[in-house]
Amino acid sequence: MELKSGIKPSRNVLSHDQYFILGLLELLGTDFIEAFYQVVDLDFNDINECKDLPASRKKTVAFASSDLAYYNSELYKEVAVLDKGSSLKEIISFFASENTPGNYHIKFNLTHREKQMLNMLRKGESNKEIALKLGVKLKTIYSHRRNLMMKLGCENRIMFHKLFLKNRLITSE
Repeated sequence: MELKSGIKPSRNVLSHDQYFILGLLELLGTDFIEAFYQVVDLDFNDINECKDLPASRKKTVAFASSDLAYYNSELYKEVAVLDKGSSLKEIISFFASENTPGNYHIKFNLTHREKQMLNMLRKGESNKEIALKLGVKLKTIYSHRRNLMMKLGCENRIMFHKLFLKNRLITSE
């Protein structure tokens, strides 16, 4: 992807948002990111592109603006997650410190079963398929889905599915 600003693009930044990429490269510099980090924009991350980051010993840093995006970080081994709403000072402080944890704070913790269901929904599995794989009744799946919707701030199923589509989490079947 060619950036219109004249800044050299980085293959260590995974995002579809040119403004995010440009802002990050302008703030930290392409050479700095290339030398030490892999950066992932969890809001614009397609589950199939997770494999696109080169295998490396570099520290993986992710940015998220919602709990759903935050839970995408579980697709990576060791990752520090920063809130996209962080101030410039917080971002620079994070990158200047060696062992600073990310600053994203989730609003609701998901149970182990809710995380399992979330991962299956990411893969595009139906409620019936999820119930069969987890060995539970369909009514239990509806209950987990209702809890997920509440925790992720969705008022109805349509908003829930739009949230997945917006975040490009469901892969084509």
